[in-house]
Amino acid sequence: MQKALDPAVAEQLLKNIVIPPRPAILAELDREQRREEPDFDRISQLISSDLTLSAAVLKTINSPLMKLPQKISSVNHALQLLGLNNVCNIVQGLSLGHIMPKKPGAQLEQFWESSNRIAMISAYLAGGIHGISEDEAHTFGMFHNCGQPLMAARYGNYPESMRKGERMSREEFIALEISRHNTSHNVVGYLLARAWLLPEPMTLAILNHHDYAIFDHPEDGDWHHVCTLIAIASLSEHIFKMYVKQFEHVEWRLIEPKLLNHLALELEEFEDMVDAVHDMLINDSN
Repeated sequence: MQKALDPAVAEQLLKNIVIPPRPAILAELDREQRREEPDFDRISQLISSDLTLSAAVLKTINSPLMKLPQKISSVNHALQLLGLNNVCNIVQGLSLGHIMPKKPGAQLEQFWESSNRIAMISAYLAGGIHGISEDEAHTFGMFHNCGQPLMAARYGNYPESMRKGERMSREEFIALEISRHNTSHNVVGYLLARAWLLPEPMTLAILNHHDYAIFDHPEDGDWHHVCTLIAIASLSEHIFKMYVKQFEHVEWRLIEPKLLNHLALELEEFEDMVDAVHDMLINDSN
C-alpha cells in the first residue's frame, strides 16, 4: 500500500499532466459551509447559476437509487431535504465531469456515463454499510478513476490502453500504463484529488484502489475507511458491468470474497443488493 507519493515523482508528473484547477464554485461552497450559519439561499443560487451542473444534481438526486420519498424539484428543496454536506459532496463529484478536458471518443463518453452510475450505486450500497455516508461513497465513485480522462487528454493512445486493460488483471493494467505512459491513472487521480482538497482517506483510496492486497493487512482508523471506500466502489463497478452485460473482470472471483468480508456482507446479502440495484437501474432508464 502507498501512504504517500514521492514529492519528486509528483513534481515530474505535473510537468507532463495538466491537472484542472478546482472549480471556483467549490471554493465558494466551502466558505459557506464554514460559516456558523450557512446561507442556504446563497448556496442554492451558486449551484443553480450553472444550469448544466444544477440539472445534473437534480437528476442524480431524483434517481431511484437515492431512495428519496419524493421528487425534488429545485436545488433549494434538495438542500432542505438532504442537508448542506450531502448536496455539496454531490456537487463536488458532478463538477468533475464538467471541468475535465473534453476529447471526442465513444469510450470516454461511456466512461462518464458509467462513472455517474457507479457513483449512484455506491451511494445506494453505502446506505446499508456502517461507518460511511452515502454522499461520501457517491463522491468516491465519481473520483476513483478520474485519472483516466486526464491521461486520455494527454496521451493520444491512452484509449487503446484502456481497451487493452479491460481484459487484464489490475496489476497488469497498471504495468501497461507505466510502460506506455510513464505513470498510471491511480497516481494521476491522486494528484487531482489532492489539488481539489479531497479528504486524505479518499485521496489514499484513489492511490490504492487497484491494490487489493491492502485487504489482507487491515489496519485501524483511516486505513479501514480507505478499504471501505475501495470495497464499495469495486462492488458498484461490478454491479454496473453486470447490468450492461459486460464481461466479469478476470480477477473478480478472487477479489469478491475480500470485499464482502471487509464490509461484513454475506454473499446472499450482496446478491439481493445486486437484484435491487438492477431493478432500480431499469426504472431509472424508463
